[in-house]
Amino acid sequence: MSCLFAYLPQSSDASLRHMLKVALNARATNVVWFDTLAALLEACQVDDPDWVVIDVDTKDGDIDELLAIMMRITHTQWVLLTDGAPFPAWNHHAQDMAATVFRRPIDKQAFQHLVIDQMRGEDRGQLQGTPVITSQADQYGYLLGSSSPMLALYRQLQRLGPTQANVFIIGESGVGKEHVAKTLHGLGRPTDIGGMERRSQGGDAPFMAVNCGALSPELIESELFGHVKGAFTGAHQDHQGIFYQAEGGTVFLDEITEMPQSLQVKLLRVLESGEYRPVGSTRNQKANVRLLAATNRDAQEAIQQGKLREDIYYRLAQFVVTVPPLRARGDDIHALTTHFLAELNFNHQTTVSISDNALEHVQHYHWPGNVRELKHAIEHGFLLSNGCIEVTDLPANVMADDPSTAVEALSLPEGIRLDELEKAAILQTLARCQGNRQRTAKALGISPKTLYNKLQQYHALSSD
Repeated sequence: MSCLFAYLPQSSDASLRHMLKVALNARATNVVWFDTLAALLEACQVDDPDWVVIDVDTKDGDIDELLAIMMRITHTQWVLLTDGAPFPAWNHHAQDMAATVFRRPIDKQAFQHLVIDQMRGEDRGQLQGTPVITSQADQYGYLLGSSSPMLALYRQLQRLGPTQANVFIIGESGVGKEHVAKTLHGLGRPTDIGGMERRSQGGDAPFMAVNCGALSPELIESELFGHVKGAFTGAHQDHQGIFYQAEGGTVFLDEITEMPQSLQVKLLRVLESGEYRPVGSTRNQKANVRLLAATNRDAQEAIQQGKLREDIYYRLAQFVVTVPPLRARGDDIHALTTHFLAELNFNHQTTVSISDNALEHVQHYHWPGNVRELKHAIEHGFLLSNGCIEVTDLPANVMADDPSTAVEALSLPEGIRLDELEKAAILQTLARCQGNRQRTAKALGISPKTLYNKLQQYHALSSD
C-alpha cells in the first residue's frame, strides 16, 4: 500500500482537493492530510512517504526546511503545486529530485494522469496477471528455444561441435550467432570422427571473439596476430594477439565481411598453412586454434561486392550454419518472453507480469532485430510497467507494428495534408487509449505537453 502525505490549504483549488480526496481515500492508498506545512515536514522526519503532494508558497518560512527534506528523502515522489513565480533555489531542487511541478492554472486531466493514475497503478499493478517467475524456454548450450528450425540447428551443431572443422555462421543481426559459436566451442571434446582423432576444445580451452567491424584497419592485424616491440610507433613492448591467446581453443571472427581485404589475405595464409606472423616479426608462429566466422550479409552477395574474398570464404565455409530469424520460430517467441521476464524478476526480486494483450502483440510483431530486440523490448516494458507489462510499455517501434494503430490502417483520401494526417493519427490513438493522454503521448512518441498543445489547438479550431 502506498503512503501519501498531502498539504493543500483551503486557498488551494477546491476541485483539485476534492479530486485527490475522492480518488485516493481508498484501501489502495494510505492518505495522510496535514493542516500546515510545518506539520507535514515534522511527519517526514519520522516516516518516509512514497508520495508528497504540497501546495507551495515560496514566501512560507518553512521553505528552507522543505528543500532540505527533499534532498534527504530521495525515494519519495514529490508533487508540487506553485503559482509559477521564479524561484531559482526551488527550481534547482525540483530538477534534482525529478519532482512533478504543476503551475497554475492546473490542468486537472494532466494531474489525474501524472499523479492519481500513477499512484493507483503502483498498487494494483502487482495484481494484474500472473507473475512470470519461471522460464518456458528449453535450452541447448547457449541457445534457447525448441521450435522446429532450432531443433534442426541443434542437430547440426551436435555433429559439428566435436570436430575441428571451420564453420561459417550466417544469420541476421540479433539472432545469436555468437551464442552458436560458443555452443560449438563448448561441444568440443575428444572424439573420433571420420577416422581422425580430434583434440578437445571445450572445458577450459579459451574462446576469443573479435568483431571485425569494431576495430580499425590499423589495429586489427596486431589484435589478431600480435606484434613485437618497435614494430610501429607506440609499440613499446611485445603484444600477444588473439591467435596466441586462444591457443588450444576457438577464435570467432564476427562480421568477417568487415575485415579489410589486405588482412583477409593474411588470414588465408593461416587457413592454408596453419601459421601466422606477428607484426614486425621475422618468425612464424603455429596457430593451434579452431576458426569460426560469422556475417549478417549474404555470402555470395558479399563476394560480388568485394567485401569477402571468394578463396577465404571457401576455406572458412567447410560447413555453413544458418541461424533462423526469430519471426520463423513460432512459439519460441512466447517462450523467450517468459524467459527474459523471469530472469528480470529474479535479478530484481520482483513479480512483474505481462498482460495477454501485450503477449499477443509480442507474438505477432515481426522482430527485425530478432532475439536481441525481443530481449531489449521486454527490458523496456519491465522498467516502464507498474507491475504488469502492457502494450503501451513496449518500445514505440513495437507498438507501431500493431495493424490497428499503423498509419496504413487509416483511410487516407488522396492529397491529404500532413497536418490533417497528424491530427487523424493523434485523435485515433487518443480514442484507442480511451482518452488517456499519458499513454497516447507514449504511443505517439511525443511529450504529454506537446500532445496537450495539439489538442488545445484542435479544440480552438473546432470552436472557430
